[in-house]
Amino acid sequence: MTLCRRAFLLGLLAATALAPRRARAETATAPFDVQAEIVTRILPYDRGFPERVKAQVSFLLLTRARDADSASAAHQMRRALLDIGKVRDRPIRVEAIEYSSAPELAAACRARDIHVVYISSGLAKDVAAIRGALADTGVLSFAAVEPYVAQGAVLGVDVANGKPRMSINLAQARAQRIDFPASILKLARIY
Repeated sequence: MTLCRRAFLLGLLAATALAPRRARAETATAPFDVQAEIVTRILPYDRGFPERVKAQVSFLLLTRARDADSASAAHQMRRALLDIGKVRDRPIRVEAIEYSSAPELAAACRARDIHVVYISSGLAKDVAAIRGALADTGVLSFAAVEPYVAQGAVLGVDVANGKPRMSINLAQARAQRIDFPASILKLARIY
């Protein structure tokens, strides 16, 4: 290899290594209809569900501002939830907002009587703040991206060997006053 060609290749390699990289987009770790099915089936097992949910089950879908993937995930989850239509005998209501801050999220949950917050893709850096905002609220946080559960969402779903698998952050569930029986916990990966 000539000296000129070697210098060119080394320069190209250095430029590639130093170039800013676009963050890899996070994608939902399970199909949206599977996520919706699991969350609507598991919700009534929360021991506080009958007291908190009177007329309808209210979902709040969080998205990252100006993130098309995040908005698309929330839109697909909205459709999946509305296709199911009910949690036991209570109709499902779905709203979506762009995440701005933990205090605004907490205020929105109180004002809108939210029961489940769906943390869409693109919010990895905000999961800790969301976790804090939902402490002691009785609101279930549900992650589109299963690794968010280890970061502080209560519930997530992924697919392993072609089968859906739940993950539950038990400490965060307790912090958010979500109380699942042992029969549900046995079915999940626990963090």
